Amino acid sequence: MNIFHPLQDKEIMKEIMDNGPVQAIMEVHEDFFVYKSGIYKHTDVSLTKPPQSRRHGTHSVRILGWGEERDYNGLPKKYWIAANSWGKNWGEDGYFRIARGENECEIETFVIGVWGRVTMEDMHSQPNRHRRN
Repeated sequence: MNIFHPLQDKEIMKEIMDNGPVQAIMEVHEDFFVYKSGIYKHTDVSLTKPPQSRRHGTHSVRILGWGEERDYNGLPKKYWIAANSWGKNWGEDGYFRIARGENECEIETFVIGVWGRVTMEDMHSQPNRHRRN
């Protein structure tokens, strides 16, 4: 299991390339619930609400990849491609893009990559459960 420190997007990218998707914990704010498309960056839409009525929490998502596009000024905007668990009617068919390299919503703070390692020795050391004595 690998746990990455914030803002080390290169290590997260390498982990995805070497071993596939990783799991990340992120902060969820009210505006995330109504995300439709584009590169997500938190915008505080609840400033006018009292603190006790603002929705905020943590959520686990799967980071599958990354990309980059140019904004209207021609400047690069880096993003992660992530899968959410709220169904295909949310976001971009159940997926979303979120700013990369900025630790947006703390998404780069706690990222876990897990892989299994099985050797031939492991395979041969298991008892044969189908053999009869």
